[in-house]
Amino acid sequence: MTRRTIAFLWLVVGIALWNGIFDLYVSRGAREYLQLQAQSELGIVPQPSMAIVMARAERMGFIAATLWATAVVVGSWITIRLVSKSRNDR
Repeated sequence: MTRRTIAFLWLVVGIALWNGIFDLYVSRGAREYLQLQAQSELGIVPQPSMAIVMARAERMGFIAATLWATAVVVGSWITIRLVSKSRNDR
C-alpha cells in the first residue's frame, strides 16, 4: 500500500471515530433529558428544556469528537511520516 492510501484510510477511521463519539454524546443527552423529565414529573426538578439539554450534549459531543478524532488522525499521520522516513534512511 502506498503512504497516501494508508493516510486516507486513517482519515476514514478518524471520521468514523468522530461520528461514533458524537453519537455517544447525543444519545447521552437524550437519556439525560428523559431522566430530568422523569424527575420533573415527580416534582424533584423543574421542567427541563429539550432544546437546552440537547444543545449542550451536541456542543460537548462536537468538542470531544473533534479532539479525539484529531488526535488519532494527526498521530497516525505522524507515525506514517516517521516510518517512511526511517525506511528511506536505510
